[in-house]
Amino acid sequence: MSSKQQILYFFTMISFGLFIKNVDAEQQHAGKTLLAKGTVEAISLETSEVRSLKRRTPVFKVDKVSTYQKSQAQLKMIDGALLALKENTELHIEEYFLSAEGDKGSVVMELVSGGLRTITGKIKGKSENYKLKTPVGSIGIRGTHYEVELVNGELFLAVWDGTIEVSSSMLSEPLILGNDGTHAFAKISDVGEVKPLLKPPAELSPLSGQVKKDTENEKEKITELVSSVNSEKPNIGLATQNNQQPLNTEGIKKVIEDTSFLTEEVLDTFAAEDTESLLAERTGIIEYSDVEQFAITSSNGAVSDFSMRINVDFDNGTVPLGEMSFSDNGGEWFATFNGLINTNGMQLGVNYASHGQNLADGDIKAQFSDELSKIRGNFSLYEIDNITTTSSGLFVIKEK
Repeated sequence: MSSKQQILYFFTMISFGLFIKNVDAEQQHAGKTLLAKGTVEAISLETSEVRSLKRRTPVFKVDKVSTYQKSQAQLKMIDGALLALKENTELHIEEYFLSAEGDKGSVVMELVSGGLRTITGKIKGKSENYKLKTPVGSIGIRGTHYEVELVNGELFLAVWDGTIEVSSSMLSEPLILGNDGTHAFAKISDVGEVKPLLKPPAELSPLSGQVKKDTENEKEKITELVSSVNSEKPNIGLATQNNQQPLNTEGIKKVIEDTSFLTEEVLDTFAAEDTESLLAERTGIIEYSDVEQFAITSSNGAVSDFSMRINVDFDNGTVPLGEMSFSDNGGEWFATFNGLINTNGMQLGVNYASHGQNLADGDIKAQFSDELSKIRGNFSLYEIDNITTTSSGLFVIKEK
């Protein structure tokens, strides 16, 4: 072999090796980091390499992702699923595969400690397609928004939308929670004893550190409202009893914390990198009303008939009209809103809201995504005269 041939062979082998490495990396890719607060690390289960996770950092199917004290992470997986890891959580990503066509895939993860909340993506359905293993049992899903947490060896579960199926050698039969089950909440002991619950387990911790300053301010405003209502009742001629208890604000605080699953920082990562230029290119008034996805919880039971419309005036940078409605056992929730648009999101304000015959108020946050073709966001509403009557949720709507 001549020296020229040797050099050509050498560079060919290098190129081939880089190609194989890139293909392998693509096959291992499981998702990316949307948000990392505090100390969040990924350790390769193959090489033991430790990486600090920051915004946009990739995660791989061989990673052990860990959050520590006062830390949390949010991940967007290759199938569009969202994972929010609470503090002191260890999650092993053993398998995360999505076909090039996007119609087939499989997920195997293991929650070793801590807790998470997730809105699942394209990979779902049959139990063999999706499995979240825990020390107590394995969870399969059927198109779902659910939460799971390990506390002192016990497994606490909450299904906010869809259905999950929990299987274990300790269970005589699979536990079905959610739409296809009799309960949406449950506790499973470390020996397999199942206790269905009528409300979300108190042991489910909030998503640490992700409540923003404005959310904290909203809590303070609501607490002040409760205090003023309690203090003013005797002065406006309403009958009171000596044993009347002050209104409890914990329920509505929990709602606000729950809706922070998609924070403004996270919503921002869904938007195209060149949002400013995309906004400059759009003209006219566009209606977004095709509901792609939603997940709503209400203090008055199951929710139905969700609809939403947001008109965006790209010429003037405004939202001149927004409407949202859905129903629960207490009647129809309805809200109108408007606001401004910019590269950081939408500044929206509720103009009018009601629940049945009662006036309501609340908060709506939204952000463009998918090159301005979609709007993603979250909301929380409450009755003004009975703030323990609440609803909250997430939504994704597309251009009409």
